[in-house]
Amino acid sequence: MKDHKRDAIYRGAILLKSFFKMKNEVTEEEIDYFKKHPNEIDEVTAPMNIHKLFLAIGIGVGILLVAISKIVAHSSFLPVASHVLRETLIDIVFEIGVALIGAGVTAYMLGILLNAQQENAQQWKRMIRRKIGMQNTPES
Repeated sequence: MKDHKRDAIYRGAILLKSFFKMKNEVTEEEIDYFKKHPNEIDEVTAPMNIHKLFLAIGIGVGILLVAISKIVAHSSFLPVASHVLRETLIDIVFEIGVALIGAGVTAYMLGILLNAQQENAQQWKRMIRRKIGMQNTPES
């Protein structure tokens, strides 16, 4: 059980590093890992957990901005020279927060759909290859 947990943490670290790479260079660490786990090479193209992390951060920031705008709207935290300017600033912060929440939720739902479509496509390709006798191809 400890090896499985350690592998999951190590896999996450490998995928996170690959997500932020600027060059397509393969390190010895990556070669060693993928020698042990060759079936996970395809997952590098779409590390779903990293996307979920960024989406969660975006949604969290959106919720925070909405909350801040509501707190400021019902208090005297923002002493501005003009009432119109104060309301405009509150509205802008609120709208940015709502936009972040909406964008995050939409991207999350599209990510789930894309991931499901990619899995279905992989299964379909394997089935086709199996039926036509091409079981051991590089793309399966």
